[in-house]
Amino acid sequence: MTRAHFAVELQADCAPDVALRRLLDLRAHTRLIPFTRVTPAVAAEELVVGSRFVGRTGVGGLGFDDPMRIESLTFEPAAATIVKLGRAIRGDVRITATPTTTGSLVRWQQSVQLPWLPGFLQPTAARLLRAGYRGVLRRLLAG
Repeated sequence: MTRAHFAVELQADCAPDVALRRLLDLRAHTRLIPFTRVTPAVAAEELVVGSRFVGRTGVGGLGFDDPMRIESLTFEPAAATIVKLGRAIRGDVRITATPTTTGSLVRWQQSVQLPWLPGFLQPTAARLLRAGYRGVLRRLLAG
């Protein structure tokens, strides 16, 4: 099945480890992402390699689960890999945060596969997802 890829780069006004902690604060995901609840809703410090969590997106009885697993995680250097294991969304996310003179540069790279969507539409979906992720990542990095 076809996978599409996208990347988002953002400047953060904090150190790389702080930026990664903000992105991985699952409590903030529930607060900041519309129609989504993440369980367990834990702080980034509670996540370890092998941790599993689920993002449930929906309204009323309609929605889907996005189960994920932490594949790798270090705060020094600030980097993480998350694998998406769901039926609706598959793929992986690679996050890095590197120091800059004013904080850090955050790079979110995602490989996405939507099994329910025809292959030729996967790149279009990735472009739409990139736009949505950019906004969410900005809100998460703002703390």
